[in-house]
Amino acid sequence: MLKMEFKIIIAKINDTLSPEEESIFDTWYKESASHREYFEKVKENYQIEITEAELDLNKAWQAVDKRISPKKSRKSYYKYAIAASVALLLGIGYFTVTKTNVIDSGKETIETEEIIQNSNDIVLTLSDGSKVILNDQKNGVVASQQSVVITKDKDGSIRYDENNDQHTGKPTYNTLITPNGKTFQIALPDGTNVWMNAGSSLKYPTYFDGNERSVVLTGEAYFEVSHNEKMPFKVFSNGQQVEVLGTHFNIRAYENEPVLKTTLLEGKIKITEGENSSLVKPGQQVKVSLTNHSMKIAEVNIELAIAWKNRLFYFENAKYDEIMREIERWYDVKVIYKGKIPDERFQGAIQKDLKLNQVLKMLESKDVHFKVSGKEVLVTQ
Repeated sequence: MLKMEFKIIIAKINDTLSPEEESIFDTWYKESASHREYFEKVKENYQIEITEAELDLNKAWQAVDKRISPKKSRKSYYKYAIAASVALLLGIGYFTVTKTNVIDSGKETIETEEIIQNSNDIVLTLSDGSKVILNDQKNGVVASQQSVVITKDKDGSIRYDENNDQHTGKPTYNTLITPNGKTFQIALPDGTNVWMNAGSSLKYPTYFDGNERSVVLTGEAYFEVSHNEKMPFKVFSNGQQVEVLGTHFNIRAYENEPVLKTTLLEGKIKITEGENSSLVKPGQQVKVSLTNHSMKIAEVNIELAIAWKNRLFYFENAKYDEIMREIERWYDVKVIYKGKIPDERFQGAIQKDLKLNQVLKMLESKDVHFKVSGKEVLVTQ
């Protein structure tokens, strides 16, 4: 029914409903005030007719992305069209607003590095302390370390190419930092691919030796780990350890959030937090509380867990403080609350390519309002 709701809403706007669909729409429209409010917003702002073929879940986003582009003379006509179409793609019928680190790897101590704030630079800090601003680097060789060559590819990502026969001494550690508003991809020396979300850092060796591959994450990243039974891959994040042989998973471990989330897409992982440990299956997400260190496992929609990798915000019954932390990281702003934090909850998906004021407009309700002043967002009720 959720998929049909959006289809019927568009048909209603285009005046192409069948008698049966008209009945379905009337029931949905009368069901709640939020449905009526949502319909009026879509009707007011939606100016693109979507064909039947485009409503296919696998084609919806491509069609909308291809046909919608912001123009000065069309201030905000596309904001709900994009949001609603993305919602359809993710299986959400409509938006709703309701009241309702220091880690020991076993070989040496690895310390996380503070993430650079108020900067648009993606920074690679080499083991000797020198910094490479990857935004400014041309394609080609970026640096060489211990027989390892770091290269920037045409797509903007970097990769490590190593010669195992020429390694001398112990591996040293590099740190990659993504600022607010930026994501980045890196291929580690073992061939593992990592996609880093905004406001994150990853510390890793110039090459992997010994009997394990260890990295340290602050923030959020998606991993596609190169398989190697003899050298398990370990991710340390805020006291949690994730161990794998070769698999695809996402870790969310921001320092200003109360819960660590690890979502498994393929393979098998073992998560250890203090004295607790658990084996995780594909499609499951583990939440670890940083307050009492409790661990919970649940089945989740894995596509929603990695929506950020596809340049989407996805909120599922989310509180405003959760949402505004995402806004702070992506748009590099500081959120200030006038009074208490709103108790409304929000559900929906929004394209990250939209401007800040367009996203805030979608998040507004009759009780919650936003005012942008420079790099600050004031939240009022």
